[in-house]
Amino acid sequence: MTPRRLEALLREAAARAFDLPPEEVPFVWPRHDQADGTADAATALAPRLVGQVAARLPPGEGRGRRHHLLVSGRVAAQLQSMREAGLADFAQVVADGRGFLNITFTGDQRDALVAEASDGPLFLTGRDWDGAGEWPRTALHDAGPVAQARRLARADARGRIALATGPLIPPPGPGDADVSWRDPYLDGDRSGLVTPAARALGAVGEDSARVAFCRSVPERPRATETTGRDLPVLPSAEYPGAWTRLTDANPAFRLRHAHAHAVTSGRWTAEGAPPPAACPAHTAAVRGLLFDGPGVLDTAARREEPHILVRYLEALASAYDEWRTCPHAAAGPAERTTSDTVTATALPAAVAGVLRTGLFLLGVSAPTRL
Repeated sequence: MTPRRLEALLREAAARAFDLPPEEVPFVWPRHDQADGTADAATALAPRLVGQVAARLPPGEGRGRRHHLLVSGRVAAQLQSMREAGLADFAQVVADGRGFLNITFTGDQRDALVAEASDGPLFLTGRDWDGAGEWPRTALHDAGPVAQARRLARADARGRIALATGPLIPPPGPGDADVSWRDPYLDGDRSGLVTPAARALGAVGEDSARVAFCRSVPERPRATETTGRDLPVLPSAEYPGAWTRLTDANPAFRLRHAHAHAVTSGRWTAEGAPPPAACPAHTAAVRGLLFDGPGVLDTAARREEPHILVRYLEALASAYDEWRTCPHAAAGPAERTTSDTVTATALPAAVAGVLRTGLFLLGVSAPTRL
């Protein structure tokens, strides 16, 4: 069950419940991070719908503190009717005290969500990137001050995100070819890097620089501003901070390492190695973050704020790291259920697909080998 399919199902249920044309039902992304308890997703559709359906409710029913509960109850009842008629498939739907609907998926729907996320471009944007043309990418070393390079990198990210989510078919996106860790600014001759921006690239590398430039919020940050411990918003040759480190202290390294690990894990499994140990304690967290990806990308596009995408990718990478290092994971194949094995095999590919696509939209490479 992808977010788009669930949104379409909720839209249909609301239209049926209140006899509305589907186009009059507001578009609301269902989100995992809004769900209660063990539910897989929740939607704020009912509170958003109240103003449009008040005239269709019996006198008095659409007013007062509990009007949103009435609307959510009607939509929930309609979803149950559709489920009984074979028009919808989910394990449970429950309206909560906020007026949100909490949906619990079936095991097959959870497996399908993870499987579909492996095609990152299609999963995140709902379409194949099979067009022609070039993605925005400015030569950052052409800038003078580091602040100018930051503006160029953020413009590149905004342009890529807009192209991916806009009305036109995007150019081809990230493929599955091997990608190296090598960085031309770190590996090449640095003697020609004379401007502050070019020397900063020579100190931290382009990939770390682009993540650093897109990670913070303000358009005109202070020279001393940071986004974390030893993470300057404007890394320079004099003060590169943790952006030079090949450790978890560097968010760019952590994102790229998580992608490399996920791809390598899938490669080893395909070559006959046992699948990674399943970790039920963290599987739901990773799957929930995958589910939220399309909505996060849409929000980053509408607000033109690339830091939203960066922070989402960081959360996904962190959840994946916790999943693969979980001390409560099954110790061996004999202890795994079939569902555990399917999830342990498919989840790294899903994480890799979403991370690779997100990094591509930031103009950052995604290494494929540890």
